[in-house]
Amino acid sequence: MTEFTVDLHNYSEGGSVFRRTAVRGIIERQGKYLLVREKYGDYKFPGGGAEPGETLEETLLREVREETGYTVAAGSLEKWGVVTERRRGLSADMVEMESHYFFCQVEGPAAKQKLDEYEEEHGFCPVWAALPEALEQNRRAEKEQAELCARGESPIPWVTRDRMVIERLLKDGGQP
Repeated sequence: MTEFTVDLHNYSEGGSVFRRTAVRGIIERQGKYLLVREKYGDYKFPGGGAEPGETLEETLLREVREETGYTVAAGSLEKWGVVTERRRGLSADMVEMESHYFFCQVEGPAAKQKLDEYEEEHGFCPVWAALPEALEQNRRAEKEQAELCARGESPIPWVTRDRMVIERLLKDGGQP
């Protein structure tokens, strides 16, 4: 199982910490991956935070359906790894998020997305993309975000995390 930490070091040491558990799907079909593109052109793996009492599997099924409209095929989950992320938070000085990534498959046609206000604002759009294309876009977005940070603006939180996941998948051949 793959494990690594993404630490942006953009938070106050010793301050308040908000901890979150999230689940994300790595979904491949004919050499392309189901990703969520947002309005700035970067890509993320579909998924999100667990709700109280929800299992990792329940979270993944719900989040993939909400963000992409696709249904995860029963019994298709295979754990890939865990990424721990530390960065500046909004409601706390630091967010520490543990994202559990699973290989899985989707079935049937995509239904309508069920996006929340934040996801709507960011223009979440499901796309099937090749990993090298997604990697290049996220590298470009990271450079743009460095400029935002220099001006004191908040970066998009997933760009670095999912850029690193894409790099690892490409290194490992992108398969379970």
